[in-house]
Amino acid sequence: MKKTYNTGVVKALACKYDVTPRYIRYCLSGDRTPIYADELIAEYYKMLEQVEKALKVGE
Repeated sequence: MKKTYNTGVVKALACKYDVTPRYIRYCLSGDRTPIYADELIAEYYKMLEQVEKALKVGE
């Protein structure tokens, strides 16, 4: 099954790290392992949690 990632968070990280969204998805899936991969993955999940929390507040 194909893993899906939050597009908004992926795009935000791509802008921050000045890379393509595709490269961010590769890093998240483990296909690419730059020096900052662990930091990127942690930041992705932190941002994803914030997005989900913001969406729950509106309910």
